[in-house]
Amino acid sequence: MPARHTPTHRTLTRRVANGAAVGASALAITFAAAGPALAQTPAPPPPTPSAQAHAPTAATPAERAAAEVRPAVVYLKETFSGYVADETGTFFNDGNPYTLTVTCTGFGVNPDGYVATAGHCVDTTSANGIKAEFIAAAARGAAAVVPGVTVGQLVEFGSANWSVEGLAKGSPLDSTITVVTGSTDGGASGRSLPARVVDARSFEQGDVALLKVATTDLPSIELATDADVQIGTPLLSVGYPASADAVTDPSLEPSNKDGQVSSRKTVGSAPVYETSAALTPGMSGGPTVDLGGRVLGVNSFMPAGESQAFNFIAPSSGLTELMTRNGVRNELGPDDHAFRDALGAYYAGHYTDALAGFDKLLQVAPQHAQAMQFRTAAAKARDKFGDVPVAPAPADSSSGLPFGLGAVLFWSIVGGATVLLSGLALLLIVLGRRRRQAPALPAEASGVAVGAVPPVPAFSGPSYGPSYGPSYGPSSGPAGGPSLNGRSVGTPADGAAAAPAAGATLVTDRAPAQACSGCGTESDPRIRFCGACGTGRW
Repeated sequence: MPARHTPTHRTLTRRVANGAAVGASALAITFAAAGPALAQTPAPPPPTPSAQAHAPTAATPAERAAAEVRPAVVYLKETFSGYVADETGTFFNDGNPYTLTVTCTGFGVNPDGYVATAGHCVDTTSANGIKAEFIAAAARGAAAVVPGVTVGQLVEFGSANWSVEGLAKGSPLDSTITVVTGSTDGGASGRSLPARVVDARSFEQGDVALLKVATTDLPSIELATDADVQIGTPLLSVGYPASADAVTDPSLEPSNKDGQVSSRKTVGSAPVYETSAALTPGMSGGPTVDLGGRVLGVNSFMPAGESQAFNFIAPSSGLTELMTRNGVRNELGPDDHAFRDALGAYYAGHYTDALAGFDKLLQVAPQHAQAMQFRTAAAKARDKFGDVPVAPAPADSSSGLPFGLGAVLFWSIVGGATVLLSGLALLLIVLGRRRRQAPALPAEASGVAVGAVPPVPAFSGPSYGPSYGPSYGPSSGPAGGPSLNGRSVGTPADGAAAAPAAGATLVTDRAPAQACSGCGTESDPRIRFCGACGTGRW
């Protein structure tokens, strides 16, 4: 029977190499599959010069801020009636009441009809409110009939000595306030809504007021906090200047004056912000906003006789306190969010999306003047320029993957490494099993290192096959030990070499087998008697 051999070093090396090749192939396939995925989001090509030449001009931050807050800016038309009496109780104007019309600006702060404006625009009780206008009217009339006295002198004297009252004796001035919302420079007259004064602070107390009109869809603006205002903050003051309102036509567009915060000051006990934005009468009560469209303050006053841009606004924090005191929250309405979303699409050049947004808004708010204006502008821009392509989203560099790798590349590496390691592990398992299953070499195999001298089994009963002869009589080796030709295997014969040490190679020389003359059984010729029939060899 031929001897079986364990795998040689060459065979093992070949198997490891084959396993590694399989793992490497799997890794290569993984990276090859990842290649097209990485190439699926190429950077958009730069616009051609001709496309740039025909692209719409990008809006400035100030233009965007003005467009965002424009729907919430309202025009205030106020009518006041009352009498003015001198220190003796004699009424001016031949005993007839004065009727004064005043214009101011306001802005929505809550969709449920709450409008903010300057306190002095609606204050009928303090000396620096509307009463001062009645004193001035009486002084002008008196100066025309009293020689040698100026209007200024009469105003100063009258502020200290004259009285102002409403149509009923001893009552405050009678007033009618109208809020015009939705007016445009395109001819839309807007809606005229009567308003009432909810609460007000005089000029000395903060110069803010809160009005209420009957509506639930008033466009509104978000108020900033004092923490949002820093020296140098860019801003935009919005309002209806009286000098431009020679005709009291409500289809007007407010002016937008840019500037920045110059300093923080106080008037009496009330804080104010000094700004470099130009203000004129009529703009009082309008919003001064940052470039994000949030209200920094309410347009308040300008120093008399000052020709430079040197004006003051009342901080929005005072308005917030007034609203809180009356249980009113500052918030934007659904129409405000819809308008700003569509406006953002318009300024991004996505005119089709802008048209869809404005159309959706106009379905629920058909009188939204600015939505109609910008819808028309979006349609014209799309016809002229087309939609700006949407750029692919940039790769997320903040995914937290090691070494800043992209997600596709990272997981490709992980997948390839997993396949390679799995292949090597499988190879080692297969090799281990084959080693455990390999049979031990037979004792008769010559020249095989087995780690110890293989024992020769002793005769322990009748022989049922060829053997080295029966064991009989005492042996010279240990009792019961294996023997060969009557001599213990473990004890060397006289003059014979000692048995090989453990771990050596046992080499035996055997003569060819010979057949027994009695029965024909082949056995070792050195055995004197046949183990099968007992016939002697010689």
